[in-house]
Amino acid sequence: AFDPNFSSNHYAYFYFTGTDLHNYLVRVDAGGDTFQGSPTVLYQTNELSNLLHVGGSIRFGPDGKMYFAIGDNGFPPNAQNLGVPYGKIMRLNTDGSVPGDNPFAGQPGVLPEIWAYGFRNPWRFQFDPSNGRMFGGDVGNDSIEEVNQIVRGGNYGFPTHEGPCTSNCSGFINPIYSYAHDGQSSA
Repeated sequence: AFDPNFSSNHYAYFYFTGTDLHNYLVRVDAGGDTFQGSPTVLYQTNELSNLLHVGGSIRFGPDGKMYFAIGDNGFPPNAQNLGVPYGKIMRLNTDGSVPGDNPFAGQPGVLPEIWAYGFRNPWRFQFDPSNGRMFGGDVGNDSIEEVNQIVRGGNYGFPTHEGPCTSNCSGFINPIYSYAHDGQSSA
């Protein structure tokens, strides 16, 4: 992703899994036709990647904050565990610090960079330019694909449920659209 102030600061951001199996969000100076200097690490996972459902989009919200998606790392319980980054949408300032108004900032045992959680593989999301709302797809496991309106602190229910929740739904946000993929790969 390119910084909203790219014309003046020349920053570009990348999210990737390194050869050491940690996931990184880095900032580079992209002035000119090549990167200048070394990347600045803004975020690094402590847990090792299983190389499954870990990549995702980086977007800047209308608030100027940086959002990025991390899938469940191939272990579904990660999506509900607020102590690990997997299965989440994260939100940071452009310098890598955590905004004080993040929904879980200051809570013991919870990663303060989490914006929303309960995802299996939310590798694509976008902000609606007309109203600033965030929408994202979540690739289903066995049966259902989802499109969600992603909100601050929202829990989208994976792995407890896929698609619309029909029982024991307290605290979960249903997708705005879902469809069965009937065992086919139809993300």
